[in-house]
Amino acid sequence: MLNNNKLLLIATSLSLSACTSTLPLHANKATTLESNTVVKVTNKEALTNDAHIELPDNYDVDSFGVVRVVAYVDRLSYKNESGQKSTLDKGIATKLLENELARTKRFNILTRSCGSCDYEAIYQLENTVDENKIEIGEGLNPDFVLETSIDLGLSVKALYDHNEAIFYSIATTKLVNPTSKEIIHSFAPIRQNLPAKNYTQVSGQFLTGFQLHNEKEMYQAYKDATQQAIQVLTSQVMNYYPVGGRLTNYRTSSGRFAIDAGIDQGFAVKQPVILFLNDDGLDIPLASAEVTPKKEGGSGVIMKWRDDVDAQDVKKKLEALGKDYLKSYKIFAVSVGTPESWKL
Repeated sequence: MLNNNKLLLIATSLSLSACTSTLPLHANKATTLESNTVVKVTNKEALTNDAHIELPDNYDVDSFGVVRVVAYVDRLSYKNESGQKSTLDKGIATKLLENELARTKRFNILTRSCGSCDYEAIYQLENTVDENKIEIGEGLNPDFVLETSIDLGLSVKALYDHNEAIFYSIATTKLVNPTSKEIIHSFAPIRQNLPAKNYTQVSGQFLTGFQLHNEKEMYQAYKDATQQAIQVLTSQVMNYYPVGGRLTNYRTSSGRFAIDAGIDQGFAVKQPVILFLNDDGLDIPLASAEVTPKKEGGSGVIMKWRDDVDAQDVKKKLEALGKDYLKSYKIFAVSVGTPESWKL
């Protein structure tokens, strides 16, 4: 009888444990190889649990919106066993980086990779107020500089019936204050391996598969490895700079709301957010929600209110007063990581 009671207790404990378990907030998006640095996308289902209805790191209600960025690749180096390099240079890599960041709609990219930036020199001359003194125009003044170094590599393996060529990239990146030159943040190194490209050769002559000495094929392989690293980097920068906006309307019957930030304010795609009350410097997380952006502004629907005193108190007042409550109290929505709908 005692043993049966113990078994019942263990089964009950396991059952309760299963009920209270939580899904991870972030899930790894599929990558080509296990060793690759992965993109962690926000798990929307996990945001139905109070444990994950928390504010993200590094958010700032005074800085929500589009951020001005100068992004460039300061070094592009090659290391491979075949001795073959590529015409892919850091200027091309910089363009890939600029384009990927611009695609997020979160960053206003101030390009500095043009071949001859005469407009920049003319602009500076027109804004010279005193001898040897330059007044930098606000329109060209970045909020930060994103500086990336990329190492491209090729590893060749000779197997019993064919050879494998594995192209890879390693990217190291830092954010720099453009005025003080202070390093604001350094991202963890990103490594991306392409799937192995198979080929066969006899006495140095290629027979089938990937053409290791073909300039176009080499160029495309190195470009693909660079592009993959840049895509992971872009998701990390998106996480580091959350975007947000203020709620302007609320429907008590459905939990739907309006927000003053849309695509032009940094919300590129439909994505999960955290709602919070900004109470004179004290930010209180309230609920998880999902925002669908328009060009200007957007709409959203609440997924889960936090089950605590502060959140439930705001919920009651918001449901009682609706839009009038939002005129007196500031409720914001802030993005949480890279949305699952982000297309790499």
